[in-house]
Amino acid sequence: MAAAAVAAGAPGLGAALRGQWLVMALSLGGGTLWLTPWLNQQLGVHQRRRLAGLGCALCLGSLLAAVWFDVGMGWLLAGMAGFLAAWDLDTFHTQLSGVSHIEHEQRLVRVHVRRLAMVSVAGLLLGAAGLFLRVSLDFVVALGVALLAVLGLSYVVYRLSQQEKEEPPRVTSKS
Repeated sequence: MAAAAVAAGAPGLGAALRGQWLVMALSLGGGTLWLTPWLNQQLGVHQRRRLAGLGCALCLGSLLAAVWFDVGMGWLLAGMAGFLAAWDLDTFHTQLSGVSHIEHEQRLVRVHVRRLAMVSVAGLLLGAAGLFLRVSLDFVVALGVALLAVLGLSYVVYRLSQQEKEEPPRVTSKS
């Protein structure tokens, strides 16, 4: 829920500070629709998915509108990181709700949230570095740096998977 609040609140606040009330309303409306299924558990599964999907689309639309109206890249970076984290958690929750039995469910959720947090923080740091640091590189050097980044990220993912030597959680379908 906090990620969806950041996804809607960051561009909404940035838009309000710039006097872009339509973008603010779009952002906060999208966040409200996205959070409604989490807050109102009495809705059916299909209603919850529709509302969450509409809220997700409105949040993404508000981010695009915020770019158009030059709200500020810091607000957009925070909003996009929140959007991606909220979307990932929403998808993860939807997948888990379609399963009848999961062994070690708390462990599975904890591992997923830990990985998501690490990726989100890394993305925010790299995004902030990209916004505030100016470096001129030749194409070949930039390509080498990009290759090193991909290899480094692959290594981190490999090491995380090696940390979990225990048996992975078993999942049983509801059908």
